[in-house]
Parts: sequence; C-alpha cells; structure tokens
Amino acid sequence: MPISLAEVFDALVEDESVSIRYADLVRQYVKNGKLLDLACGTGTISQQLRSDFEITGLDIDEAMLNQFARRNAGLKTVLGSMTDLSRLDHYDAIILFGDSLNYLLDLTEVKKTLCEAVSHLSDHGVFLFDMHTDQRYEEFKDEYLEEGVVLDHPFQWTILSLPDRLINHHFAFYDQEGHAQTISFDQRVYALEEIASILDELPVRYDVYSDFEPGIHPEAEKYLIAVRRS
Repeated sequence: MPISLAEVFDALVEDESVSIRYADLVRQYVKNGKLLDLACGTGTISQQLRSDFEITGLDIDEAMLNQFARRNAGLKTVLGSMTDLSRLDHYDAIILFGDSLNYLLDLTEVKKTLCEAVSHLSDHGVFLFDMHTDQRYEEFKDEYLEEGVVLDHPFQWTILSLPDRLINHHFAFYDQEGHAQTISFDQRVYALEEIASILDELPVRYDVYSDFEPGIHPEAEKYLIAVRRS
C-alpha cells in the first residue's frame, strides 16, 4: 500500500519542544483572536495554540489536512494554496512555519504569499513566518542521510543542496519484500535581503529573529520574521 508523507510526517520530524517555542513566539505578539495556520501540515503548532485562538488550518495537501483534523478535532480546515487567500477572512494572527515558505520555488510566488498574508491581517494583526538561512544551504552541501524504521517501514531520508540555491529531500520507504517507494521534493533558500526588499514595499514593520533569538545571526539555521501593519 502506498505511503503518504502525511502519514509518517510526525514520526519523522515532530518535536513538541519546538512547537511550543513557535506558540510562545505567537503569544508574544497576540494573545487571542482568529488565527490562520498556512501550510498547516499535521497541526502540531495549532495544537499548542487552540486553547487561545479560533483557528483555521490551510494546506494544499488533503492528506495533511486529514491529519490536522485528527489532531485538532473541531477546527476549521481549508484545502488551498497559501498564494491565494481571496476566499478567506481577516485574522489577528497568520502563521507560516516549518520552513514552508521555502517550498515556493519562485520569488514571484513568495511575494504573492507575503502580500496575501499582510492583506488578510486585522488592523492590529501579526503575520509570523520562518525560512531557511544561507547556513542551512551550506550545511547540506555535504549530503545528510538518516535511516530508520517508521510505521514498520524501513526508510532512508537524504537531504542535499543543489545548484540554484535548491535543497532536495529524497525519501525511500521499503516494504517487506524490499521494494522502495520514493518521494522527492525541493525547497529554495532565499536571501534575507530578498525577503526584506518585498516587505519594505508593503505598509508594514517587522522584527527578525534567528533561531528564536532577536536579531540577525547568519550562522543560525532559520530566520523567523514577525510582520505587523505600520
């Protein structure tokens, strides 16, 4: 039976302590209200925030939304792209975590996503997102390999930086006969200056964090950016 990444995602990458840090950062800016979780995945961060917010989870992957609903029964879900929020309301908080912005492989799509999010903020709302740093791209120039067993399936996960600032993730899941099912996808690493130039054109002010610490530290693995209307 084919394996979907949504089925094994939490077993591969879930870290509750990191989800709590994301939730704490959100509460630093807004305590309650309506929240939109873009590229919500399986909903680990929404789970940390659901007691304080009226949450809508949006994802382009229906299987991910099904996992989100299992984890967060009763929360609203929307099947759709983060590049088009035209059907949606305004929110006190919009979040885009898990390096999901890096799944957009064209800067035009990145700009559209940032503009869409800002345009759907309430007057005092905040948009928080994260992204890979250049250091992450440099790190995976040496191929990363992880092997193990997930849901009774042996697997291999490789991560390798490619030309044009791409990072490739390749999964191989093996059945009892040793046959492999493979899943592969890319992320693109954007310079902080590219993202800042987009935000500087919008009527917003923003704070930058590096691995949850205030300020710009290029040696960090990720930048987190909190955007508010000016």
